[in-house]
Amino acid sequence: MNLRALRPLAFAAALAACGENNRPGSQRYLDVPEANDLAVYVPPDARPIRAPDADCGGVSVALTRRNATVILVIDRSGSMADNTTDFTPKWEALRTALQQVLPRLGDDLSVGVLFFPNTLPPRDAGQYSPDEICAMPRALTLSPSPAQVPLVLDRFNTTAPGGPTPTASALRVVRAWYDEHPDLVGDRYVILATDGGPNCNVNADNTTCRCTGAVGICASTNTYGRINCLDAAPAVDEVRMLATAGVRTYVLGLNGVQDFAEVLDAMADAGGRARVGTPRYYNAASATELVNELGRVTQALADCTLRLDAAPPDPNLVDVRLDGHSLYHDVRHANGWDWGDDTHRQIVFHGPTCDEIRSSGGGSRIVAAFGCPAPTPP
Repeated sequence: MNLRALRPLAFAAALAACGENNRPGSQRYLDVPEANDLAVYVPPDARPIRAPDADCGGVSVALTRRNATVILVIDRSGSMADNTTDFTPKWEALRTALQQVLPRLGDDLSVGVLFFPNTLPPRDAGQYSPDEICAMPRALTLSPSPAQVPLVLDRFNTTAPGGPTPTASALRVVRAWYDEHPDLVGDRYVILATDGGPNCNVNADNTTCRCTGAVGICASTNTYGRINCLDAAPAVDEVRMLATAGVRTYVLGLNGVQDFAEVLDAMADAGGRARVGTPRYYNAASATELVNELGRVTQALADCTLRLDAAPPDPNLVDVRLDGHSLYHDVRHANGWDWGDDTHRQIVFHGPTCDEIRSSGGGSRIVAAFGCPAPTPP
């Protein structure tokens, strides 16, 4: 749902002790005529329309779309030229998925991108050093800006896979950018898309380390043995430091991460945007899964996330209703809504419910009734 385009959709949240038909004058921000919730909505399934509760309602606060900044951190390592589980080159599959889902972010969200590692410049003779191969850009490929999705996609089209996976270094560049821009309005995010275990620690001990590649690739006889060692702890630490600074990270794992699932799970947990269940990261081994999982993430960032101006007195007693129809509170994120963060001021819609919210039109109203229990999925 593009909230700018759907001005007739009015958002309100109810709190305290009166019914829907006894709303206070503070709801003057409604820009459509008052409507009877029970008359304007026909439920699409067995979920009941809940009549207004006598013990809900009263003081009104706005439910609004929040500003946000998101930086896409894209692994362009050489293995991204390999296939997904349904035999599509991963780089092509990721580009296609981004082309399908990024436009959902709309023009209100600021989007930036970092491809890692650096593209190596041509040289006349000799080998590249480990430091050169693991080198990172000093700045983002594109700094976040509104209405920048077409430019992000264009940069993706002019980039190709090559090199190792210096995930910790990439996240360090992103963290530095956010540190240099502390006055951003709204929420701040990272979407990390990678297909392997983080590596590129030039100081790793390749005699004892866990290798991220084939047998022998970490051997002392290999000039690049050290940088092929798994570099898990620094990558998890970078995600944790981003979270401490208020930047949440979604971790998207492409085909190839299966052997390093525990590392991606740790990053997802540290980033504060892990999936419910196992795995904790968004698993996208096939091209189809990549579209679906990236779609879930971008939906959460765009049309399906709304903000309350004030937290409810009891977050366990909040009933979100679309035109009088109580929506499921679904902590599994399959079909319903859930809290987006621990402040309980952000509501995220998931699955078919997200589609309902996005497609709602003129005359529709969504309210959050404080003090009322929400239905849970069957």
